[in-house]
Amino acid sequence: MTMTGIAGFFNGEGSLVAGSKPKSVAQQLFEAQQRRAAHKAAVEKAAKAEQEKEKRAAARREDAAARQAQRAAEDMAKRQQAADAKQVQQVLREMEKRETLRQQAEAREALARERDAARGQKNQALQQLKDEAAERTQKLEHRVQAIGSVLTNRDRELEPLRADSSAALREGDEQSFADRVAEILAERSFLKHAHPEVTYSPDAHRLTVAVDLPRTEGIPTDKAFRYVAAQGEIVAIPRRASEIQRIYQDAVARLALCVADYAAAVTAPETVDVIAVNGHVRGTDPATGQPVRPCLVSLVVERSVFERVALDEPRLDPVSCLRHLNARLSDDAYGLEPVLPFIDPDQERDRRNETATGLDLATMDPYDFERLIRDLFLAMGFKAWKTPDSRDGGVDAVAVRDDIAIGGVCVIQAKRYSHTVPVEAVRALYGTMQEKKAYTGLVVTTSSFGPASYAFAAEVGRITLIDGPRLRTLVKEHLGMEVLISGRRTARS
Repeated sequence: MTMTGIAGFFNGEGSLVAGSKPKSVAQQLFEAQQRRAAHKAAVEKAAKAEQEKEKRAAARREDAAARQAQRAAEDMAKRQQAADAKQVQQVLREMEKRETLRQQAEAREALARERDAARGQKNQALQQLKDEAAERTQKLEHRVQAIGSVLTNRDRELEPLRADSSAALREGDEQSFADRVAEILAERSFLKHAHPEVTYSPDAHRLTVAVDLPRTEGIPTDKAFRYVAAQGEIVAIPRRASEIQRIYQDAVARLALCVADYAAAVTAPETVDVIAVNGHVRGTDPATGQPVRPCLVSLVVERSVFERVALDEPRLDPVSCLRHLNARLSDDAYGLEPVLPFIDPDQERDRRNETATGLDLATMDPYDFERLIRDLFLAMGFKAWKTPDSRDGGVDAVAVRDDIAIGGVCVIQAKRYSHTVPVEAVRALYGTMQEKKAYTGLVVTTSSFGPASYAFAAEVGRITLIDGPRLRTLVKEHLGMEVLISGRRTARS
């Protein structure tokens, strides 16, 4: 029996408790057995309750563990979801970044293409401007080359036309001959717009051709064109004034030689022995605004001399050639500085008409007399002639001649006198010689000189006196004209 059973036995739970009726052993055993059974049941119940409690605790633990696991799983799921969301966001951001970079790259490429296209268009426009400048420069060069090709590209093999011009002389007169030669020349290259005017002097066998020279506007004043990026336009590079003058003077010289070559080619040697060419240009006098036609080149050459000139020689300098042929060529042709023509066709024509009726030096107009004397001395070889602006109806001129006898500057004075020239006029000429620093002097008169004049001229040694008879001889010799000197005077000069 346990201590609990014994205590219960002695505490009235059993039959041994004082004042109670004793129980039998069987009863006591039964009761003890019952008590043991009850105790066992209680223990089992307690154990079962404990077990149930343990089960419930275990269940609670399991439930707690499950909930914890669930929470852990949920937390993990949340973390995974958050991680996935973060990864997705990262991926989206990467994708957005890549898309942004792609769009930026495309934008840069598009901009680069636009810039390349714009640069290409700009380069194309720039190249077009450069090409245009080069083309315009080339056109200028071609124009200058065309100007310099007058002799090279002149008409050749013109000798068959001599029969045509000679026939005009045989079947008509000198004017018919001149007109036919003018028609032939007008058909030649470079002369179609030159309006050739031809006169013929049968006594001197001289053909004179006057032509219009190209206008100065035909000379390119620009040397080249170039594109200037700073200005964004094509800029003309001006030609130097000296170069413009050289080109125009060269063109004038070439055309004069070309005309002389044509004149020699289309006329027979037995008909024309001397060729004269006068080149005029139509322009405007800047001082008056009036149209002018100055003579810029004048050439008188014998056919035999001219035929020795090699016009086809590439190294031939036309300007030097004219100088060699003693032609007069303006030093400032582009500035329309005139030269005095050797032969003036209009005056020559007038003189022939006057000679037919008997030209009288004593009754000539003073200015016609002046031109006659000028033409005489030019025909005698003087290369320059300048008459002072202040004139008294006679001729006071300064001329130049290169021959040894009377080389250098020469002062010429001509007076139409019906009486003997006074010695004072000769002495006055000597004073002018000293003033002009002239080496020689000439006094020309339609009358005569006295002994004092001849003595003074001999004393000086550099003065030549030409009286009326000598003047008539010189006019006939050099101008081919018969003149008279009567005693009548219409004006004193």
